[in-house]
Amino acid sequence: MAEKETSGVKTSDLTQYRKKRKLKRLYKRLAIMGAVCAAVLIVALNFSAIIEPLRGIFSRIETKTSEEVGFPIKLPGSASYSFDSFGDSFFLLTDTYLYTFGINGGQYYALRHGYSNPNRCSNTKRILLYDKDYSDFSLYNKTSVIYTASVEEKIVFASLSSNESAAIVTNSDRYSNIIYVYNGNGEWKYTRKFTDENVMNVEFSSDERYIYVSVIGVENGDIYSAVYKYDTTSESEAVWSYKLSRPSISVKMNAANGRVRIVYDNYALSLNESDGAVAGEKEFQGTVQCCDFSSSRTDVIYVDSATNKKVMTIFDNDMQPLSTKAAAPNINRIVADGANAYIVESGMLRGFDSQGEIIAEKSLKDDYVSFVKIGNSILLLGYDSVDIEYI
Repeated sequence: MAEKETSGVKTSDLTQYRKKRKLKRLYKRLAIMGAVCAAVLIVALNFSAIIEPLRGIFSRIETKTSEEVGFPIKLPGSASYSFDSFGDSFFLLTDTYLYTFGINGGQYYALRHGYSNPNRCSNTKRILLYDKDYSDFSLYNKTSVIYTASVEEKIVFASLSSNESAAIVTNSDRYSNIIYVYNGNGEWKYTRKFTDENVMNVEFSSDERYIYVSVIGVENGDIYSAVYKYDTTSESEAVWSYKLSRPSISVKMNAANGRVRIVYDNYALSLNESDGAVAGEKEFQGTVQCCDFSSSRTDVIYVDSATNKKVMTIFDNDMQPLSTKAAAPNINRIVADGANAYIVESGMLRGFDSQGEIIAEKSLKDDYVSFVKIGNSILLLGYDSVDIEYI
């Protein structure tokens, strides 16, 4: 039997043609859906980077005191200066202004903060400014105010997570200390009250769910130190606690890579983040002057009680010593950066590897009171200027 034809076209050809058109439309829809899904995935993976330029866009700080770019940066007249980095930028805090700068020495803004006793902390993206012994605090990026807020009690100190969460530590008539935790929009998340213990340090876990708190207290007339882990999504008691068998005062604390590291005035301790078990510890025969942490090392400078000389000791994350060497008497700051550390001593900038071997050395033309490292640049705070060296 002959196949039926319509206007000279076979029915079987029309059927095949329609099938092909349907398949083309299906492939087109699938391609569009795939492109949309890929775009959504890219946005999700890079959301923080995409949204960051929009954060605080309506509270952008436009005031500047200088349009100049480059170094040295002349310091404004002030009774005190505080100086640190945040990401690829740095800031200068005085008794009246907060200044932020790019690595090229250009000023982003100059904010008259109005705080009576300004103090700060920072991470790679944010500056947390707070009025010590008063109640106000605020969060900034390099161009804008993200939020301003206040608490009822007097602020003792504050801490930032590696992202945006802030811990504000206060004292009051009823409690020795209260910790308030806020998210990156200034919204309250968590409160922990301490009746008989004084909070010395607060650090966040990498996911910002937990906080690690070092405290000092008195029991039966004896001073003790302790470390607690709290879940900020729960009002329950500590997830774990560790009590030291010595009256040490914590100087600095760090929580990362599965360890909680604390350097005390005469002791160093490393605990497991998960359960609080001791990963390592070290006692110093002297008093710690300064310290710093990187992802792979802990650097401590202390005054040896037997010789009255300064000693630099480098530890791994479990407080196992990697190297020890004598240090100059005028060292008051050490900066840990990856596998290396940097100091300024006797008119020289020096970098050391984990074995204490010198990897960088540069003569300085002036005396400096502090410094920070950003990439391959060292920003140096002098008595009347900020300068830069490259390593």
